[in-house]
Amino acid sequence: MFLWLLLALSVCARPSTGVSPAVSPTVPPRHMDSVIDILDALESPSRGGSPGTAAALGRALGICSTPGCRAVLGEPPGTPERPPTLTPGQWQLLTELLRHDPVTPELGAVLTPDGSTVALGPLLAGIEVGLRSGGFGRPLPTLDPPADPLLAVTIAEVLGTSFLLAQRSDNNVTALGPGGCWDNVENPQNYTLRGPPSPVPDPVAIGAMDGVVLGARLAQGPLPVAELLRGYYGTGSGSEAGRPPSSYRRRDFGALAGQGRLEKEVSAVLGVLRTLSPTPEFLRDVGTQEVEAVAHRAAREFSERYVECPAIVPRCLWDARPYRGSPALLRPPLGSVFLHHTLEPARPCRTFGACTRAMRDMQRFHQDTRGWDDIGYSEERPRLGNLGWMRAGEVGHWFRWTPEPRIPLWMDTGSDGHQRTPSIGPADVGLMDPSWTLVCSPEPGQPPAQMTTSPATPWPIPLAYQPIPVAPTPK
Repeated sequence: MFLWLLLALSVCARPSTGVSPAVSPTVPPRHMDSVIDILDALESPSRGGSPGTAAALGRALGICSTPGCRAVLGEPPGTPERPPTLTPGQWQLLTELLRHDPVTPELGAVLTPDGSTVALGPLLAGIEVGLRSGGFGRPLPTLDPPADPLLAVTIAEVLGTSFLLAQRSDNNVTALGPGGCWDNVENPQNYTLRGPPSPVPDPVAIGAMDGVVLGARLAQGPLPVAELLRGYYGTGSGSEAGRPPSSYRRRDFGALAGQGRLEKEVSAVLGVLRTLSPTPEFLRDVGTQEVEAVAHRAAREFSERYVECPAIVPRCLWDARPYRGSPALLRPPLGSVFLHHTLEPARPCRTFGACTRAMRDMQRFHQDTRGWDDIGYSEERPRLGNLGWMRAGEVGHWFRWTPEPRIPLWMDTGSDGHQRTPSIGPADVGLMDPSWTLVCSPEPGQPPAQMTTSPATPWPIPLAYQPIPVAPTPK
C-alpha cells in the first residue's frame, strides 16, 4: 500500500508542486462526498455490489503494494476495468486517488466535511481488514511474529519504515508531515504540501487513524462502506445535525492504539518484515535493539503530533487575507492563554465550508471595521473540534491589557451566551510554560478576567462575556 510513498520519499526531498493531472469538467471534486457517491454505486445490491466491492477494487488499483500490507491482505488482483456502475469521470477520479504518482502522494487525498484531508489508501486498507475480521470475505492470516493486522496495514508498517529511513539517512529527512492546502475548499481539486514530503504526510496519518477507527467498527459486523463513511464524516446534510464523529478521531484512535500499544505494533510489524524473503533492503543489518528504539521514537512522536495535539487549520485553508503590516512572532514557551467567546456569528458552524466563511467574515470585520491588522484572535475552536491557526503574532487590541505575548482561543458561544463547543483541556495547547495562565476575554473595552490553572487539571469554562473570577487551582 505504501511502497510508492516509501520509495519516492526516500529519494525525493523537494516540496510538492501540488499539480494534479488535467481535470475535465466531468471529474467530481476531491471531496469525501464524491468518494461516497462512488461507493454507493459500487455497493448497490441491485447492480451486483456488496460491502467488500470497494475495498477489493481499491486493492486492485494499488492501495496495498508494500510487503507488510501484502502479507496481511494478500497479492492484489489484476488491473480492473471501469465498472459499468461508474461514470468515466468517477472512474478517473478513483484511479487518480488510488493509483497516483508516488512523487506526489497528496494526489491520493480528499477533503472531508470536518476540514481534514484524508488519504484513501490507509483508510480503505483498514476497512478491508475490518470487514474480513468481522467475517466478510477471506479470513486474515496469522502473522509471525504476532502483529495486529489492522494496525499493520494502516499505520505500523509505514510509521516504522519512515522512522527507520529517517534515522539511517544522512540528509536530515523528516519522518512525519507536512500538512498542506487545497486550492479551493468549496471545489477541491489540487492539494499542495507545505514542505518536503515524508512517508507519513498529514493526510496519510489521518487516513490511517480513520482506517483504524472504522476498521475496528467493521470488525464488530459488516456494514455498507458508503453508509459507514457517511455517518462518520457527516457528509452532505449529516454534519448539520451536530459535530461529526470524525472530529473525535484523535480521542478514538488513542483509545484503540495508545502510545504503548502503537510502539509494540510498530516493533512487531518490523519483525514481520524481517522474516520475509527477500528481506526489504532498508531492514538488512538492523538489529533487535535498533528496531525497538525506532518503534519507541516513532510511537512517541506520532502520538504527540496526531493524538495529543489538536488539529491545526492553517490560514490557507480558510482563505485568510494577508496580515496588514509586520506581525511580531510569538516566542514559546508562552505564559498565558486567552479564551475568547464570540458573539458573532451567533449560530455555530458545523461544516468546514460554513466555518471558513465565518472566519473570513470575522477577519473582514476586524480589519475593515475595527481597523486591526488582522483577525483579533490567534486561534478558533468551532463545533468541528479543530483548533484553527489564525496568525503567528501578538494580538493588537489586547495590548492595553497584555504587554507580553499570549495565545488566545476562540470559543463558539453565540449571542445567547450558551457554550456550543465541547469543553477544552490543557492538552489542547502546546508550547506552554508549565505555569501558564488562562485569561477570559470579555467584550472590547473591559479588562480580562484571569484564572490560574495547572496543565494537569481540566479548565473551568465560563459561559458569559463579563469577567468571571475563578480561584487558582490548588497545587
